Amino acid sequence: MSTLAGSSVAVSHGSDRTKLLWVGGTVFDVVLDEGQTGGSIALLDQVGIRGDTTPMHVHHNEAEIFYVIEGGITAWSGEDVVRLETGSAIYLPPDQPHAFGIHTATARIITVTSPAGFANFVRAAGQPVSGDVPATWEFDIGAIMAAAPQHAIDIVGPPPQLPST
Repeated sequence: MSTLAGSSVAVSHGSDRTKLLWVGGTVFDVVLDEGQTGGSIALLDQVGIRGDTTPMHVHHNEAEIFYVIEGGITAWSGEDVVRLETGSAIYLPPDQPHAFGIHTATARIITVTSPAGFANFVRAAGQPVSGDVPATWEFDIGAIMAAAPQHAIDIVGPPPQLPST
């Protein structure tokens, strides 16, 4: 990460960042975090595979936006279920129970949170990897469960079942 001379403008280069392995086949890239944005916003690039589904959870501090740039996801917000394909987005306010799962072979999602604290949760629960991302890996769900309360996130239910269609 760098800043433009004489300003607080942050520049982030992919070659400078460590990827983080998550549950299933998910890989997170924290593009911008609180250190780069003064805590106001975080930008994450996430790639996953069919079946990768988050537990139902609540962010008490952050609003969250998912923007699907490749593939498709199913999002749960409270009792509502919505399918999002390439080019679709969803906004989730703080304190709203939600989850999402990938229903296509692969998907790429840009996640924006405000304020920026969610990026710290991703780092705390993820397994850093440099170089090539392994094709498969084992992940301890306990890492997410332990990191969540430290970042004002409550896990309120298991991952929802993806619809069969």
